[in-house]
Amino acid sequence: MLPKFSTAPPKRRNPTSIIVSLLIYLFAGYWMISDPFFLLLLICILFLHEAGHWLAMRHFNYQDTAIFFIPFLGAMVTGTKRNLSESQSALIILAGPLPGFLAGWLLYQFGGHSPLISNHTISWAQIGWIMVLLNGLNLLPIYPLDGGQLLNRVYLGEEGKSSNAYIIFSCLCFTAIALYLSYYFLLLIPIWVSWRQKRNKYYEEIERIIEERKIENDFDYQELPDHAYWEIREVLIDVHPAYQSVSKERDSYDKKEPMIQYTIEHFLRRTLIQDLSLLKKIGLAFGWALLLFTIIPVILQLFKH
Repeated sequence: MLPKFSTAPPKRRNPTSIIVSLLIYLFAGYWMISDPFFLLLLICILFLHEAGHWLAMRHFNYQDTAIFFIPFLGAMVTGTKRNLSESQSALIILAGPLPGFLAGWLLYQFGGHSPLISNHTISWAQIGWIMVLLNGLNLLPIYPLDGGQLLNRVYLGEEGKSSNAYIIFSCLCFTAIALYLSYYFLLLIPIWVSWRQKRNKYYEEIERIIEERKIENDFDYQELPDHAYWEIREVLIDVHPAYQSVSKERDSYDKKEPMIQYTIEHFLRRTLIQDLSLLKKIGLAFGWALLLFTIIPVILQLFKH
C-alpha cells in the first residue's frame, strides 16, 4: 500500500482565476448595464462588501481565501477552515453587509446631490442609495443571502431536515420574486442552490458510510493515517460519480489523485463549535430583528424616491 497522496503545497488562489471572473462579470454586466462608469461603481461596491467578509475570514485564520465575481448575481468570498465557530461565523457574515449599509446610509443622508464626477449625473447620495439597497437586502433571512446564511448556520446548524426545508423555501421565494418582477436572471440562484443540494446528497451518503465503517477522519490532512486515506478513497469511488472509473488498487495513484485528495480533505471531520449560548442567540436574533425593522422601511422609502 502506498502512503497517502503527498500533500500539495499550501493553496494559493491563482490571481488569473479571480481576474477571469471579474472580466466575465464585466462582459455580462455590460450586456445588462450599458453605462461603463455605473458598472465599475457597482463592482467597487460589491468588492467593498466582500472585502468585509474577506478581512474577517483572514482575522479568524481561514485558509485559501479569495473573492470571486459571479456574472449577473454579484460576488462571493471562499475560504476553508476545519473547525468552525458560531460566533466567528456570525461576525464574518455580518462583516459584509453591516459596514456597507451604515456607510451607504451616511452617504445618502449627508453626501449631497452634487455629481461624483463632472461628466456624470450620479451623485454621492445616489451611491449611498445603492449601498443601502444592496447591503440591506443582503441582511434579509433568505438563503443564500448573508442573512439566510446567518440563520442557516447559527440557528439551524446547516444540516438536517430543518435546514433542508429552509433552503427549499428560500429557493421558492427567489423563484417567485424572479417571476413576479420579471427578473429572470435571479432564477440562477435557485438553480445554483439546487445543484449544491444535489451534490450534498452524495456528500451526506459518503459521510454516512465513513461513520458506519468507523473510518478515522478526525484529523488535519497532514495527520491523516495512510490507511484512512485509502479507505475514504474507496468510499468515494463507490459513491461519487466523478471517481467511479478510478481503480481501488492501493499500489498506484490515479491521474485524478490530486482531485481525490482535495475531495478527501472535505470529508475530514468538520466541527461547528457551538460557542453561542441560548441567551446570546436570543440577543443576536433580537438585534437582527431590530436591524431589519430599521432597514426595510429605509429600502421601501428609497424605492419611493
